[in-house]
Amino acid sequence: MRPKRLKTLDSESDFESNGDRTKTKNCLGEEYRVKGKKRKVSEKPSKSSTKRRGASKPVEVHGTKRKASSRVVIPNKRQKGRNTDSNSGKPTKVVVEKSLERASAEQLPASQTPDTRRREIGSEVYPSPSSSSTSQQHNGSTPQFVNTIRANFEAKYEQLGLLGAGGFGSVYAGNRRTDHFQVAIKHIPKADVETQPTILNGKIYMIPNEVLLMLRAGDGPGSVGKSAAVSLIDWYSFDEEVLLIMERPVSSVDLWNHLNDNGGALSEDQAKNIMKQLVEASIQMLSVGVFHRDIKTENILIETRSDVPRVRIIDFGCGCRVRKRPFSSYSGTSAYAPPELFIKGKYKAGPTTVWQLGAVLFELLDGDKQFTTSEYLCDKIELNQKLSQDCQDLMKMCLAVNPKERANLKQILAHPWFK
Repeated sequence: MRPKRLKTLDSESDFESNGDRTKTKNCLGEEYRVKGKKRKVSEKPSKSSTKRRGASKPVEVHGTKRKASSRVVIPNKRQKGRNTDSNSGKPTKVVVEKSLERASAEQLPASQTPDTRRREIGSEVYPSPSSSSTSQQHNGSTPQFVNTIRANFEAKYEQLGLLGAGGFGSVYAGNRRTDHFQVAIKHIPKADVETQPTILNGKIYMIPNEVLLMLRAGDGPGSVGKSAAVSLIDWYSFDEEVLLIMERPVSSVDLWNHLNDNGGALSEDQAKNIMKQLVEASIQMLSVGVFHRDIKTENILIETRSDVPRVRIIDFGCGCRVRKRPFSSYSGTSAYAPPELFIKGKYKAGPTTVWQLGAVLFELLDGDKQFTTSEYLCDKIELNQKLSQDCQDLMKMCLAVNPKERANLKQILAHPWFK
């Protein structure tokens, strides 16, 4: 069997800290900082008794064959807050989000229009800014959420059992009461919600970043099941948390468990089908300005209803908008962070996505070892020489340490391995 998922550390006592940041070194001796209540990025692996994929008993192995589910945030020193640019420290730009307007129109009852006094955005009901009932008036420069009523959510959806939990929230199964449509309900603590000032129908609202990214990637509730990214159906904002209501593909399992169900590794033909869909999904997401930033086996669902498994992308909580200039702060899973982040302190969306796809490809085809960037940089991970030459060549193109030498997504898609 593959190793268990890593637990995200939830308290500062889980590591030695200096203020709200922790200094650590990678295997190359380079220092970088980790902010927040997460595990150290460069934790050195130790020999431990873990189960190999497909093994019935624990065996002694070297390295870290575990699920890399811990997320870290590596901030730029100038980062000032959740509503500021992480590299310049300046307030984020106000954007006009057409995808949110489309989603709002799909949710609005026929009797309502965007000009009515109470405005519904997704499932959020916002009083007009001129209304005296607004609980938090904005002054034009710092718009705020207007809280909504939990009873509205409870009347519309039935929440069922827990599907998963981590440092960034919990996800429950659920049903829409009117038609029993299966949904996933994600609860995110308000303190962990990053927001974007957004112009909607001529007014400024603070919209959760994950909402905006999902609407761009999945194109809103009117496109359920049509995109690789799972669709956002609804969302709610309460005093202490934000709820995201997403489609829940039936007969699906995350790629991590799919590997377990198939003995720990796939054949090249099986991996080829999944990898091609991942590359195509990544091209589509980047083309609409969405940088997922946390592509890994846990965040990939495999629909198994047909003979050909279908790939779906979930969890945009670490994502951000694509931009031309490099990023210098990082939010994502440490094991799959690109090497340029550790070496140069900067990274870009395209090369990072390719690196993470290369890590996924490695894990699809290797039954014993989990990929981590730090071990790869220290030559502790070797490619399987039994793989075809085309496959090895593609993996090397994805995992080139120098991002300038790394293949881009279109080059990957045109690679002979996919022919």
